Amino acid sequence: MSLAQVQSTFETLGRSDPLWTVLTNRRFKHNRWDPRAFFATGQREIRDVLDYTGRLGLSINRGRALDFGCAVGRLTQALAEHFDEVVGVDIARSFIDEAERYNRHGARCRYLHNTRDDLALLDSASFDFIYTNITLQHSPPEHSSRYIEEFFRLVKPGGTVVFQVPAGRSAFDGTAAWLLRRFRTTFISPLKHGWRRRRGKPVIGMYGIPRPRVEQIIQTSGGRLIDVVEDSAAGKGWQSFRYCATPAAPGGAASRI
Repeated sequence: MSLAQVQSTFETLGRSDPLWTVLTNRRFKHNRWDPRAFFATGQREIRDVLDYTGRLGLSINRGRALDFGCAVGRLTQALAEHFDEVVGVDIARSFIDEAERYNRHGARCRYLHNTRDDLALLDSASFDFIYTNITLQHSPPEHSSRYIEEFFRLVKPGGTVVFQVPAGRSAFDGTAAWLLRRFRTTFISPLKHGWRRRRGKPVIGMYGIPRPRVEQIIQTSGGRLIDVVEDSAAGKGWQSFRYCATPAAPGGAASRI
């Protein structure tokens, strides 16, 4: 899938069922999400991630934050409760339009449309905190890798970057459930997705980057890896990690883990 196809997919879904496209719980498909409950999930998530960075001993300046892959602003709005200014960036104009409609923080919360695999529309060293979750997994690795590189151009000295990306399909765990999931993803899903594409229906792709490769990108981009935690953000059948990193001090160690 090309980046243009990723954009087309989310443009379509952002017009038809925007909240469900972000949090794909079957109960809430067909615009059944209550916006208050939906945005409350973002508030909890941001509180949790800031508590997490605090437990790591990181002191985050609450000046300017970036929400990459903001969609309708679920996390952008939550970040605005903790930071002076927040910027949300997304590939789909339909999402940006919805995010602006849901904005409750005025000029302190700004949304930008970006269809490239760089973030050249943003200045270097301009964010104290950069966060993204369940976003990089929907872009092919050649593009998501580029976004990760860009995070370390954008973060200020002393700032913090937290991002999630799958490493790949989960390893065999000896259970019948794993075998069934692998059968579905190997045989059923490609047929289903091919049929949807032939009918002109949007298909959300899933991609991973192996953990050693992610750690290499962080290091070569001028980052210092602070922590890696396995999480369940990518859903069943995927091994996913949350990475926390800071800009490396000149001449300093690349990692502390």
